Amino acid sequence: MDAADLKAEILRSLRTDISEVIKSELKNALADDFNYLKNEMQAVKAEIINNTTAIHSEIDQMKTTIKEVESGLSTWSDEVNSLQTVVTDLKAEVTALKGKCEDLEGRMKRCNIRILGVAETDGSSSTGSMARLRRESLHLEKDVLVDRSHRSLVPRRSDGKPRAIVAKLHYYQDAVEVLKRARTRAMLRFNGESIAIFPDYTANVAKARAAFTEVGKLLHDRQGIRFGILFPGRLRISHDGKEKEFTDAEEAKRYVKKNIISTEKD
Repeated sequence: MDAADLKAEILRSLRTDISEVIKSELKNALADDFNYLKNEMQAVKAEIINNTTAIHSEIDQMKTTIKEVESGLSTWSDEVNSLQTVVTDLKAEVTALKGKCEDLEGRMKRCNIRILGVAETDGSSSTGSMARLRRESLHLEKDVLVDRSHRSLVPRRSDGKPRAIVAKLHYYQDAVEVLKRARTRAMLRFNGESIAIFPDYTANVAKARAAFTEVGKLLHDRQGIRFGILFPGRLRISHDGKEKEFTDAEEAKRYVKKNIISTEKD
């Protein structure tokens, strides 16, 4: 074997050895990496399993909580419905009681009269002063028994305007007679001052009747029109042979403007 062949043989042998060494090194390195990756994947898998178990546990707990809430809501809904029924019944009872109280207060005031315009001086609201007012202003010779009389229970006005006098007459018919006489006389005067006498209505009744004041001004002095406020707070209008009653002042005003005032302009 010459030198060239020997050299070639040596090179082949070296290449083979080097190739085997490289393969072995690569195999060992890849094996280490593969084992590392395998261990990492197993750790991740175990963590995922643990997390999934925890999530399932929390979901089960939430389901239980939701069921408890649903059960509680159902109970609360039943209780709310029961309470709503109770509230509705109580509202009806309160409305009925308010009506009874209003009626009772009105009956207690049916013998009362309210006098406006009497100057506030000593004894001006006494029963003796009321007897003199009956004679001088109403020209009633009949004795009218006054149980008691007093100024309305409000603070004195800063403008000096006198407070109303509330007088309770002993007999209802006397109160009717006094109010009738007060309506029929053109002007009432007492101690040189103009006065007015009205029924002593409850606050709610007075408010309901006062709501028709503007409508009354529209109807005042119109030919062929008769109107009046009925107890407790209804406006009755008579014209052209027809009668209409209203409990709402705005509705009454619209009716008057459309059916009475507008027809007069035409």
